[in-house]
Amino acid sequence: MGVIMLTSAAGAPGVTSTALALALLWPGDTVLIDADGHPSQAVLAGYLQGTDGAGRGVTALAGSQRGRSVEPVDLLSHCLPLSTDTQHQRLFLPGMPRSGAGQLLVGAFELILETLHAVSDAGIQVVIDAGRFGADGPPAGLVGLTSTVIVLTRTSLRALAALRLHLPVISQRAGSAGLGLVLVGEGQPYTAAEISGQFGVPVLGRLVDDPPAAAVLSDGADAPRGFTRGRYARSLRDLVDRLVDERRSLEPEGAR
Repeated sequence: MGVIMLTSAAGAPGVTSTALALALLWPGDTVLIDADGHPSQAVLAGYLQGTDGAGRGVTALAGSQRGRSVEPVDLLSHCLPLSTDTQHQRLFLPGMPRSGAGQLLVGAFELILETLHAVSDAGIQVVIDAGRFGADGPPAGLVGLTSTVIVLTRTSLRALAALRLHLPVISQRAGSAGLGLVLVGEGQPYTAAEISGQFGVPVLGRLVDDPPAAAVLSDGADAPRGFTRGRYARSLRDLVDRLVDERRSLEPEGAR
């Protein structure tokens, strides 16, 4: 199936909201993994409206399975439901429960890498929210598991200056994974063509800059009238469609 990782070079362009949207809109079962090294419990406190993780999450999972392999069923049992979708299973694996535990996160993911690989091979789309790509980046093994790394950025000079600083490191660590940009607020002031040409990285999506609409995902806000038909929601669906099409183009013809 392939694993998708979302990150950013700097600022807060909406990595978590976009990762959440992919997990909710993907045409199949999904698991959203919180691998942000700067924990904020954004999904639990925001979209899930203060849901208690009840001791579930990546670090709790790794701690409970020491001494034996972590099976896919163990991972799924540590997840929380993201929706009441009856057609597809949409799950969320919470990340670190406190700050200052970066090495704990690295160790936890080292224990469950093979499990994530097995979940992906079982046809479940794994989406990783890596937050901001810091000095240490996400755990190396987790990046190595990824087939597509998406870097979100706004299109201002300030945002692109930060992207220029961090993109070489992100690209190096992504290795053989496909690397692409998702722009938030194209034309403010730079366009997709200008940014792709400058950085030599394809633009996979263009998200409308609409804070009230984005708050439905980031904060669990009530959806404004016409939300699902609005430009922001359409731009998210366009991104999902692009990623799904790319996945299918890489599959052997007999598997499509």
